[in-house]
Amino acid sequence: MYGRFVTALWVLTGLSAVFSLLAWRKREDPGGTPMVVFHLALSVGAASYAVDITATTLSTQLLARQVATIAQGAVAIAWLYAALQYADFDRAVTRRAVGLLSLDPLILVAVFVFPGVSLFDLPPSGSVGSLVVTPGTGLTAVFVAHMATILIAALAGTVVLVQLFVRSRHLYRTQAAAVLVAALAPWTIALTQQYFLQIPEDATIFAWGVSGIAMTTGLYTFKTLDPVPAAQKTIVEQMGDGTLVLDVDGCISHANPAAETLLAGPEETLVGQPVDAVIPTWDKVAVDDDGQSDWSELALTVDGQQRFVELEVTPFTDRFDGLVGRLVVLRDVTERKQREQRLAQYKTIFEGVSEPVYVLDEHDRFVTYNDPFAELVGTVEDSLVGERFETVLGQMETEPVDDGSGEFLIRTASGEQVPCEVDAADIELAGGESGRVGIVRDISQRKEIESELAVTTERLETLVEAAPLAIVAMDTDGVVEVWNPAATELFGWSADEVLGETVPVIPAENRRQTIELHAQVLEGERLAGHETELQRKDGSHVDVSLAAAPIRGLSGSVVGSVSVITDITDQKRRERQLQLQNERLDEFASLVSHDLRNPLQVASGHLELASQDASADVRESITAATDALNRMETLIDHTLTLAREGRDIGDPEPVSLRDTFARAWDAAPTSAAERRIRDPPERVLADPDRLVELFQNLVRNAVEHGRDGATPESGPAVDGAGAVTITLGATPDGFYVADNGPGIPPAQRDAVLESGYSTSDDGTGFGLSIVETIAEAHGWELKITDSEDGGARFEFSGVEIETQGEEPTAESS
Repeated sequence: MYGRFVTALWVLTGLSAVFSLLAWRKREDPGGTPMVVFHLALSVGAASYAVDITATTLSTQLLARQVATIAQGAVAIAWLYAALQYADFDRAVTRRAVGLLSLDPLILVAVFVFPGVSLFDLPPSGSVGSLVVTPGTGLTAVFVAHMATILIAALAGTVVLVQLFVRSRHLYRTQAAAVLVAALAPWTIALTQQYFLQIPEDATIFAWGVSGIAMTTGLYTFKTLDPVPAAQKTIVEQMGDGTLVLDVDGCISHANPAAETLLAGPEETLVGQPVDAVIPTWDKVAVDDDGQSDWSELALTVDGQQRFVELEVTPFTDRFDGLVGRLVVLRDVTERKQREQRLAQYKTIFEGVSEPVYVLDEHDRFVTYNDPFAELVGTVEDSLVGERFETVLGQMETEPVDDGSGEFLIRTASGEQVPCEVDAADIELAGGESGRVGIVRDISQRKEIESELAVTTERLETLVEAAPLAIVAMDTDGVVEVWNPAATELFGWSADEVLGETVPVIPAENRRQTIELHAQVLEGERLAGHETELQRKDGSHVDVSLAAAPIRGLSGSVVGSVSVITDITDQKRRERQLQLQNERLDEFASLVSHDLRNPLQVASGHLELASQDASADVRESITAATDALNRMETLIDHTLTLAREGRDIGDPEPVSLRDTFARAWDAAPTSAAERRIRDPPERVLADPDRLVELFQNLVRNAVEHGRDGATPESGPAVDGAGAVTITLGATPDGFYVADNGPGIPPAQRDAVLESGYSTSDDGTGFGLSIVETIAEAHGWELKITDSEDGGARFEFSGVEIETQGEEPTAESS
C-alpha cells in the first residue's frame, strides 16, 4: 500500500514541477503568479511527504513532516489567491485577508527554526508511515490552528470558484469544466477518502494537485479569461472610453478610471452615487423598455469646465435573464465639439476674408473656395469643386515645398497666368479626413518691382565693375563687401583677397583719422573731397581724394558705407610744381618790384631836374624819355599783377555789375570815350576788386585802340565827347563788353590774350591777358567776337547770376 502511495507522490512531484513551468509562462495573466507558487509548494510538499512515509528514523521523519506542513500551508494560500485573481475578486480587502492567512506558513517556519515550539508530540522512535499517523504521535495547538487555516482557505477558494462558475454563463465549455473541477476536487477527494477508501495516509494532497492542474489548464488554454469577470481589468479598466456599472436602483457600483477622469473631480469618487446626480441631464437619455438606448449626446459641467459626452446604455442580466444592472459607456467628444465650433468660426472667417482662399482634400481636389478665389480664376461658384488643384495651375516658377507653399502661376479662365504666392497648411476636415487650406496672394506688382530691381541691380553692378574710379563698400565693422576692378588696379589687392576681410589700404599713421571719418559716415554724414594717403599692396603710398556716403538698410538704419576713391597723385605733383613755380615767380616779382623801380625812379628824378634848365628841343627829348619810363613802370605793374595775383580771387560775393563797371570807368583814362549800358545782369557772384580790374583793362584796351587815335587822359568821361563808345550788356548766361573801335581780326583773337602781345606801339601786351586770367579764376569762359558796330566784343559765359535783369534796353551816361 505504501509503495503505490509513495510512487503517486513522486509522480505528483514531477507533474507539479512541470505545471509550475507552464504557469510561469502565464505569470502576467490573472492567477498566473499564484499558480507558480502553488505548484512549487505542492511539488516540495509531495516530495517531503514521500520522504516522511519512507524514512524510519525519527529525526528524518520530523524534518520531512515539518517541510511538508509548511508547503501544505503555502499550497492552500496560493490556491485561494489564484482563485481570487482568476475570478477578479482581487480587491484591497481580499488581499488583506490573504495576507492574514499567509501568516500560517510564516508561523510554521518559526516553529521549524525554534525547536522549543513543536507541531507534534513525538513517539519514542520512527517507523514506516507518515509521522502524523504513527501511534504515539500527538498534535499540538499550533498544528490544529494550521489545519483550521487550510480549511478556511479551501472553503473561501471553493466559494469564489463556484460563484465564478455560476455567474459566468459565457465561459467556454473547457474553461467552465476547469473552474468546476478546481472548485470541487479538494472536497470530492476528501469525502471519498473518508467514506469509501480505507487508506492509512492523507490523500487530499492529490486533490490539491487535481485542482491546481485544472486551474492551470484553464489559464494556459485561453489567451484571455471570460470577458465578463476575468478580463475586466484589462478590457474595461484600461479601455479609453468611460464605463459605469449601474445596479437596478440606478446607483453606480463600478466606474473605470476613464469614467472617473471624465465625470469626477480630483477628490471625488463615482461609486455609490446615483447616476442622475453625476449626470444631471440623465433624464434626457432615451431608454427603451428593455433599458437600452442608442448613442446620445449630453453637455456636462465637471469641475467648472464644460464637457460634451456621447453615451450608450446596455442592460445585462444573470444566467436566468433577470436584470441585474446596466452598463453605461461614455465617450468624451469635447474636442470634437470644439473642433466643430472652430470649424463654424473658420467658415465665417473663410467666407468673409478678402484674400483668395481654397480648401483641398487629401487627393488635392477642391473641397471649397471663397468668392475672391473664384474672381481670381474667373470661374463661377462651386464649378471647381471635385477638380484637382492642377487645373488652375500654370507653369510653376519655383518648386513647392512639402506643405504646398510656394510661388505659382494661377491660370485664369481667359488663359492669363497670374503670378501668386500660396501659403498652405494641413487641416482636418469633417469626418477626420486630412486636407489642406491655402491662402493666395497676387504678387504681379511685386514681381514687376523685383524684375525692375534686378535690372537696376545688374546695371549698378555693371557700373561699379566698369567704373574707372576705385569703389569700395564696407559694413559697419570695416569688412569689405564690394571691391571693383579699379580698386584692384589702384591698390594691387584682388577682390578674392579682400572680400570678407578688414579693408587693408589704411596706413598705420592714418588709421585713427580714418576710423573717425568712417564713424562719422556711419552716423549719416557724407564726405566729399577728402584728401589723404592710402597704402598699396606693395607698401607704397598713393595720394587719393575720397568721397564716402552711408549705406542704409530697408529699415533706414545705416548698415555700412561706400567710398569712391580718386587717384590724385599727378594732381598733387602738379600742385607741388605749381607751388614751386609760384614761389620762384614771387621771387622774380620781388626782384622786379625792388630792383627795377628804384633805377626808374632815379632816372625820372634826374630827367625832371634836367628839364628845368633844358632848351625846348632838349625838353621834348626829356618828355619822350619820361613817357618811356612811365610805360616801363606800367609794364612793371602789370607784371606784378600777373605774378602775384594771377588766378587767385577772394571768396565770390554778390556784386552789382553796373556799380562795378562805373568804378572801373572812373579809374580808367576815359575822357575820350562814351559809356553805354544795355541792361546787364543786376548782380553776379564775383571778387569785386578783380572784377574792377577786369573792366579797367577792357576800357583801357578800347580807348587805346579807339578810332580817332586821340590820346586819352585820366578822369571822368565827358558826355558826348568820346571818340569810342564802350557798351556793357547781357548774354544768356553772362555779360559782354563791346566797343565801336577797329575790332580784332579773327586771326589775332587768340594771340591778343597772350602776355606781351600788343598791336600798339605804346601798349604793354598784358591787359587782355590779365582779363583772361581773371575770367578763368572765376570759372568764366571768354570769347572774342565782333560787336554790332564793327568793333571788338568780349563775351563772358558761365557767370553765376543772382538777379536777372529785365529786357535789354539802351542807356547812355
